[in-house]
Amino acid sequence: MKHLSIFLILVFTAFSQSTFACSFGGADLFKPTLERWEEHPGPAQKGEKGDYWEKVPAPVVKVSSITRGSAKPGSSCDDAGVILLEVSLPKESTYSIEEFAVYFRVKEGLLPDAIFPDVPLVGEYKDGKMTLLLAWMDGHPSRQIPLDLKVEAFFITNSLNIGESTTFNIVASKG
Repeated sequence: MKHLSIFLILVFTAFSQSTFACSFGGADLFKPTLERWEEHPGPAQKGEKGDYWEKVPAPVVKVSSITRGSAKPGSSCDDAGVILLEVSLPKESTYSIEEFAVYFRVKEGLLPDAIFPDVPLVGEYKDGKMTLLLAWMDGHPSRQIPLDLKVEAFFITNSLNIGESTTFNIVASKG
């Protein structure tokens, strides 16, 4: 047992603490259930002008913060770039944010790394909003490119209904 303890201490000291310290949460892959999605009645069912069923709305996306990497690769989290997004429903929607995942598509701009994966994402839900934390290997400022992206976002339901898109910008200079 004593030899095992000494071995473990040596292994942990051989690796820097920063190797184990970097972990990002805040955006998970969407796993659709494929169950039928319950649409809400639209204005036509209330005798008003409009659709019979309320459509999947376009998301409202707010870029809360952008942090650029500040160290060379391999320096724990200091070499990562982080974008924090806040996604919500339009005020007129009767749906709940928990009913949706978000798919992102970069329409314009040079993407330095896989900031936006090719799959829908879900984030943390709180107070009627979804927060998504997206991290990528940004590296040292000397190797970064400025971010100037035009991104399209869509809501997706469990039964894979897709709503209209919203376009938003990600703009940040080098770190």
